[in-house]
Amino acid sequence: MLADRRAKIVATIGPATRDEKNLEKAIKAGMNVARLNFSHGSHEDHLKVVHSLRKLSKELQAPVAILQDLQGPKIRVGKFENGSIEIKPGEKLVVTTAKVLGKPGLVPSDFQELPLACVPGTRILLDDGLMEVKVLQVRGEEIDVEVVYGGILKDRKGMNLPGVNLPVDCMTPKDLEDLQFGIANKVDYIALSFVRHARDIRKLRELIEAGNSNAKIVAKIEMVEAIENLEEICRLSDAVMVARGDLAVEVGQSRLPGYQKRIISVCNQLGKPVITATQMLDSMVENPRPTRAEITDVANAVLDGTDALMLSAESASGKYPFKCIRTMHEIITEVERNEEEYYKISLENEFLSTPASIAASASLSALKLNATAIICLTTSGKTANIISAFRPKARIISVTQHLDVLNGMELGWGIQTHAIKPYKTMEDILREVDLLLVSHGLGKTGDRVILTLGQPIACGAKTNSIYVHTVGGENVAKLPNDKLPLRCQEEPVVE
Repeated sequence: MLADRRAKIVATIGPATRDEKNLEKAIKAGMNVARLNFSHGSHEDHLKVVHSLRKLSKELQAPVAILQDLQGPKIRVGKFENGSIEIKPGEKLVVTTAKVLGKPGLVPSDFQELPLACVPGTRILLDDGLMEVKVLQVRGEEIDVEVVYGGILKDRKGMNLPGVNLPVDCMTPKDLEDLQFGIANKVDYIALSFVRHARDIRKLRELIEAGNSNAKIVAKIEMVEAIENLEEICRLSDAVMVARGDLAVEVGQSRLPGYQKRIISVCNQLGKPVITATQMLDSMVENPRPTRAEITDVANAVLDGTDALMLSAESASGKYPFKCIRTMHEIITEVERNEEEYYKISLENEFLSTPASIAASASLSALKLNATAIICLTTSGKTANIISAFRPKARIISVTQHLDVLNGMELGWGIQTHAIKPYKTMEDILREVDLLLVSHGLGKTGDRVILTLGQPIACGAKTNSIYVHTVGGENVAKLPNDKLPLRCQEEPVVE
C-alpha cells in the first residue's frame, strides 16, 4: 500500500494535472505534496487547484500538503515574435531591457538592473545553462553579446549570471502579491526562491506571521551565497529544497553532487525535512520509461537521506504524469525495502527540549521493544516531525482531529497521517488506536506500539509523555478495501 513508502513525493501541478479528475489520479499514483509553481499560471488557476485538492483530500481520506513556490527574482528572457529564436555559436546579439518583442539578433530581458550587473567578459547562461553568451560591451539599456553555445531560445526561459552578486531583493512585488494569495488560501508550505541569507527567511517569517498564517517555510538552495550561509538558513527554515536546476548553473555541474549530499546531510543533522528537486525523471516528460541513470539518481537521493523527491515538468506538462509519479513510488519503495539504515539516534546531545526528548525516547523504546509503530497524538505535528528525523523502522503514525495539521505533515519522511475522533481519557485514546491499527491493516492484535501524548489529556497539554501499549482489538476486523483510506488500500491502478 502507498502508506508503506517512507520518502514522500512532491508533484508540480500544471496543464497535465490541474483538472480535478487528473488531480485525483495524481493522488492515487502516490503524490503527497502538490507544488503550485507561481512562475506560471494565474491566481484563478491556482485557486481552482487548491479547492479541488482540499475536496479530494477529504473524499479519499488522503491528506495532501499544498506547497506554494514563489517565483523570486528569477531573471528571464522576454517573449519573441514567433515564440523562439535560434542562436548560433559566434553570432553577435543584443540583449535589451526595453519592453519589446524579441526577434533574430535581439533578446529582451525582464531584469531592469541587468546592465548594472554586467561587464565585458560576464557569462550569461540561458535556459538552465543549455546556452551561453559572453558580454562584449554595455551600452545603456543594451548589452552586446557573443554566443558561445547556441540552441533554440524560447519565450520566458531563465537567465543566470554565475558568480555575480545581483542587486535584487529576495522577494519581488509579484512575490508579495502571490504570498498574500497563499496566506489567504491557507497553503501549507511557502517556498522562497533564490535565498541568499538568513535574513531572507526572517523577512518571509515576519510576513507570514503578520498574516496570522501557520504556513511553513521551505528555503530553496540555488545560489552560491546560500551554500556559504547554509547552516544558518537551514536552522531558520522549516524545510529545505535542493533546487538543482539553478544550483548546478551557479556552482558548476561537476560540483552539484557534492553540494547535494552536503545539503541533505546538514538537514538530517538539524532534523529539517529536505526535498531533492529538478530533473529526477526528466526523460519521462516525453518517454514512458526513465533512463537507468535517472533510476539511480532517485535511488541515491533516498539513500542519502532525503525526505521527499520532487517532480517538475514531468508531472506539470509531461506526457506521462501519473506513470511518472507511480514510477518514482516504485523506485523509492524498492530502495527502502532493501535499506537497513534506520534509527539515527544520537545520544551525544546532552540537553534536548521536552518534545525532542520524548521523540528520542519513543524512537529508542520502539527500537528496544521491537515496536511496530509509534503513534503521535498531536495538535501541531511537531513531535512527529522530530521522530521522523530519527528515521525509526517502526511506522510513524500521526493522529489528530485537525485536518490542516494532517495536511502539513505530509512532507515529513515516514509520517502517516490519520484523523481521529475527539478524546478525553486514556481509555478513549487506546480504543481509537486499536480500532485504527487493526481496521486499517497497520497493525494486529498483540503488536507492541509506542504512544506519545500530552498529559493531563483533558487539558490538552503539549507532548510530555510516552506510553507503551499492546494492541487489543480482538473484535475488530480489517475494513474492506473500498472502505479504507486511499493510502491503506491495495495500490490503486492508475491509467
